[in-house]
Amino acid sequence: MMTYSEKSTQLALDASTSIIVQVLLSRGNDDIELIPLHPRQRPGGYITREEFAARQLRAVGTVGLNGLRPVCVFKEPLESSVVDAIIQAFTEYAHVLLGGHSAEHVAAEEVAELNRLWSLPDNRAN
Repeated sequence: MMTYSEKSTQLALDASTSIIVQVLLSRGNDDIELIPLHPRQRPGGYITREEFAARQLRAVGTVGLNGLRPVCVFKEPLESSVVDAIIQAFTEYAHVLLGGHSAEHVAAEEVAELNRLWSLPDNRAN
């Protein structure tokens, strides 16, 4: 079984992962902060240590966009409602990040996936 560190490294090194964020979550699981890891851009700046402490945040994992699907790697078990909220926040973040290019991104990913499927060997007996 892979450790969290190994899984998050694998997610970061996967060439098809276009967006990756670190997920910070409050102790009450009601405050989510996404820190961009790839691409590294944060127009509003990073949160300060004081804000981090005041919001009682902790790092709970990473989420990446691999093709058309989010891939999650968490350090600890989380309730499904919390995971759903994280995925929703990540999806909104990705949509804003991609801006008007989200439709182009989806179309390109669909073509890439179809090409991948087309290139698989046909092992059916004729």
